[in-house]
Amino acid sequence: MFVKKTINFRSTVWLVFLVCSLSGQSDFSFKNISVKDGLAESTVKVIYEDHEGFIYFGTENGLDIYNGYEFKNYIMNSFDDASILGNKVSCIYEDSNNIIWVGTELGVSRFDPLSRTFSRPVKLDEKSQAVLTDPETMAEDEKGNIWIKLLDSGLIFRYNLKEQRTDCLNCNTGSSLEGEKVNVLYKDQNNIVWLGTDSGLFYFNIESGTITEFGLPHGSNTTSVNDIEQGGASDLWVGTTVGLFRIKNGINGTIDVFKKEKDPFSIVSNFVKDLDWNGEKNELWIATNDGLSRYVPKEDKFYNIQTTPFADSIIENDISEILIAVESGRLWFTTENHSGLNCLSVVIDPYEGDLDTVFNHFEHDPVDPNSIADNNITDFIEDRAGHIWIGTGQNGVSFNSFVKPKFISIRYDQENEWGLKSDKIYSITTQSDGMMWASTGFGIEMLSSDGIREYEYEKSALGVNYIMDLEIVNDEYLWVASDQGVLRINTMTDEIIRFSDDDSLPNSRRLSDNLVHDILLVNDGTLWIGTGSGVVIIDTTTLSTTNFSSDLIARVLTQDREGNIWLGTEKNGIYKISSSLLDDVKQGKDFELEGHIFDPEHPRGLSSSQITCIAQDRSGSIWVGTNGGLNKYQNETDNFIHYFVEDGLPSNYITGITSDINDRLWISSKKGISNYNQADSTFTNYSLADGIGNIDFHRHSYTQSSDGNIYFGGPMGITKVNPEDIQYNDYQPPCIITRIKKTSFDDEVLEIFAATKKSVAQTESNIPLLSIDHRVKSFTIDFVALNYHKTVKNQYRYKLEPFDRDWVESSGLRFASYNNLGRKSYTFMVQGSNDDGLWSTPAMLTVKFIPHPLLSYWAFGIYAVLAVVGIFVFMRYRMHKQKYELEEERRIKELDQAREFQMSLIPQTPPEHPDYDIALHMKTSTEVGGDYYDFFPQEDGSMYVVCGDATGHGLNAGMMVSITKAGLYGSTFDTPASTTTRLNQTIKAIDLGTTRMSLNMTKFNNGSFDFTSAGMPPAYLYQDKTGTVNEILVPGLPLGSMKKADFDLHSFPLESNDALVLISDGLPECVNHDGEMLDYDAVKECIESNGNKSAEGIIDSLIDLGDEWMAGLMNDDDITLVVIKKK
Repeated sequence: MFVKKTINFRSTVWLVFLVCSLSGQSDFSFKNISVKDGLAESTVKVIYEDHEGFIYFGTENGLDIYNGYEFKNYIMNSFDDASILGNKVSCIYEDSNNIIWVGTELGVSRFDPLSRTFSRPVKLDEKSQAVLTDPETMAEDEKGNIWIKLLDSGLIFRYNLKEQRTDCLNCNTGSSLEGEKVNVLYKDQNNIVWLGTDSGLFYFNIESGTITEFGLPHGSNTTSVNDIEQGGASDLWVGTTVGLFRIKNGINGTIDVFKKEKDPFSIVSNFVKDLDWNGEKNELWIATNDGLSRYVPKEDKFYNIQTTPFADSIIENDISEILIAVESGRLWFTTENHSGLNCLSVVIDPYEGDLDTVFNHFEHDPVDPNSIADNNITDFIEDRAGHIWIGTGQNGVSFNSFVKPKFISIRYDQENEWGLKSDKIYSITTQSDGMMWASTGFGIEMLSSDGIREYEYEKSALGVNYIMDLEIVNDEYLWVASDQGVLRINTMTDEIIRFSDDDSLPNSRRLSDNLVHDILLVNDGTLWIGTGSGVVIIDTTTLSTTNFSSDLIARVLTQDREGNIWLGTEKNGIYKISSSLLDDVKQGKDFELEGHIFDPEHPRGLSSSQITCIAQDRSGSIWVGTNGGLNKYQNETDNFIHYFVEDGLPSNYITGITSDINDRLWISSKKGISNYNQADSTFTNYSLADGIGNIDFHRHSYTQSSDGNIYFGGPMGITKVNPEDIQYNDYQPPCIITRIKKTSFDDEVLEIFAATKKSVAQTESNIPLLSIDHRVKSFTIDFVALNYHKTVKNQYRYKLEPFDRDWVESSGLRFASYNNLGRKSYTFMVQGSNDDGLWSTPAMLTVKFIPHPLLSYWAFGIYAVLAVVGIFVFMRYRMHKQKYELEEERRIKELDQAREFQMSLIPQTPPEHPDYDIALHMKTSTEVGGDYYDFFPQEDGSMYVVCGDATGHGLNAGMMVSITKAGLYGSTFDTPASTTTRLNQTIKAIDLGTTRMSLNMTKFNNGSFDFTSAGMPPAYLYQDKTGTVNEILVPGLPLGSMKKADFDLHSFPLESNDALVLISDGLPECVNHDGEMLDYDAVKECIESNGNKSAEGIIDSLIDLGDEWMAGLMNDDDITLVVIKKK
């Protein structure tokens, strides 16, 4: 069965909606700020905005300063007189020098924002019996003295700035205020300090320095004064318990009296409790014990507001406090007997054309996060941008912006029985009266433009699983695209006619495919249906179908204003059916399509073949959304202009496109909603922070109603926007440099707060000057734009001229850091924007680099004189040095040639052998040494390995290596001993004087090796089975010592994983920074510890041993290492 409500019940729901709309509740949403956001305490007694725009909160746990991002908390430290005096803040005031005065339960503190320190200058004489606690109001007189009125006692104090003395003015006998309880402390625009007491009005005579009573007429000087307010011109308004008074032209002017009379345009009550002047409209709002009055001076009339039986009546007549929000024109107020907060708007009656009032009462709703934070209202103010800040007694602060949300999110709410039944929105269509139909996870729901559900059809009752598209025809017939074909629902009778591939249906209502993606109502009244296997045309008069089969999956259908039909497919691009073909198509004639698909060889073609949406803008251009970017069709050239993320889109996956009356495109995607301004080719992107309900929108789930509302659907409900109703934030926020942090080379940090005329020096152009001397390594400049509406969307940009050529876009980052600046002056500029991209005027700071005194210009003059002298001395020195350098250059060249020659004589890589793992390493010294190694494989599988070291350095050593290598290559290898003997005879015959060649020669057989030594350091045999190392030291004279010299031969077994290590004396004799040699024992221990490694691993461990010992020193002699390990 279908879920349905009666017509009468629908009318009742509509009436309720009308009442809600007229009350304007949808315009009000509160952002709540609590302890979890950084607020020091939940009880906020006072809120204050300073001259720059920072917001101060007085809590019961100290003072908080807020910049829209974070709080700076100040609490009392009993052991620090530079901390705030007391924690329960009751009063905040800023004087003409921008010093902040803070009243607490213990007295008054003076806060300097530039140094961020407190002082306690307000002190009573020790003989005074008065107690200065819990100030309620402060004011500054013409001489800079601070006046302080206490909260409950009504005592009044004056702090004399010059004498630094504090006096109680109604404590002492003989004072004109003796015994008076002061209710009001007020300074007017002429800097006159006024005092309202229980028995009359007084003012401070600046010339005589005395307090003078101001007589009110009609014997009303004994009347209690409740409030004083500056009006237009020089008018001063005084609210009392017996009427309202207007003082014109100051203390010597005339007085007008306003009292309640029978005239309906007289004041509503004589008991005036609060006053607020609207300077924009030049009218006075009056709060009384019997309602509200609005006085319009140019009409000399009071317009009164009291409770009525009607729905938009104020909640009660006994008004406590009022605040006129000038920017929005709203009146905010509290009452005596009802908790919460109230708001009254004066609007034009849409029916009568007269001024009317719209009233709203706000109370905390535990299930609504956007309701006011608490019902106990302690204070409320309007900031310079027009936003309202509300302090509460138990739950922090509420913030209300007069800037209306750009988007309305319509969501499923289980507490709302008349709202959406599901958050998942797959398709939307609208009627001419603005009502919309939405396919949801529940089924089909009929909704008002604000989301009030009037009617619904459940999916199970419709016999479908998924609904892809909806189309309403003549506000009566709802056509439904589903996975079970097409349904036509008569919304007046609930009659359903089905179209599908079901054999039970007549052929005239048969579809070639049940999976239907899109429905398009064509100009001629027919419906075009996009299916999984082509297109179907339904004649809405005869309800007959014409099926056209194709390989194309028709996902999107659109008709342009020329009558052409555009068909977007799932993966085969887009096609255009000319209007000239439609008659033939309607008659069932076959037709062919030509279109566009993605082709990487065609850069001006379609950006993707998967089409998600198609739209025509006001100027006639066709826009195509794909999963790979946005495309604008160029009819003249038959190609496309592309738009991607790099062009400003938040995502390349486009899900919906429509245009508003100004031909701006509204685009949904997988990352929010975008507005494309075709006039300047810019994208403005909106995310969850802007109030949209989804970040991921369903494709082709969007529509535009006749009244301009645009709806986008997704998995989290419906997002509604009306481009003509969008209110942009027109407040240009100030951008403030809040801190400069200089870091020295020894990491000391110096902080300067608030770069203003008072915190740093000034340039001739009156720009703050920051000096950076040679001790500063880097500096950081912090800044903030004081825009409190959607602060997360504030943007920043800065540049340091001439260091930065262009503006540096820092997005949300609020600091800039620099180092290594040159010796010149720079100008730092920074701008911040509000959430709608309105940029502030630049905050500027001149940065001047001061070099070290030894690098100053006068120092360079001295250096110039010294340089002339130095050049003369240097030239003489250079002449002598050139001779030495030429000789040294020749010597170095010879050494380099010798080193290259040495390296050319030895193998650079070890030979490959089936039985042995071989590794080698040579590290040459600063001078050419005589180290040498070589390998001589034999045909019988054996291999000779030599490792030697010629005595001395330079060319003689290189010559000895060359002779040794030549002798070996010309020798016959039989045993190491005999081969060494023949080599000795050859070297001795050549006779290189005192140059000798020490040499180890080893012959490796399978399983053993023969070893001979001629004056070389020991070799080391690592035995794997025992994990020990044997030192092999065979005595013998170096080659070339004696012609007839004999050399001993020794044989040793070499088993699997055993290793023989051959070394020169370079490693054991290398020295550390203390001149100590490494020695041979350390080499042996290293081999023993690492002998189980590969040959290369043993080499690496010995290299590490030497490097660690020398610790960066260069080796004095060549270091040679050869390791042969039995596999």
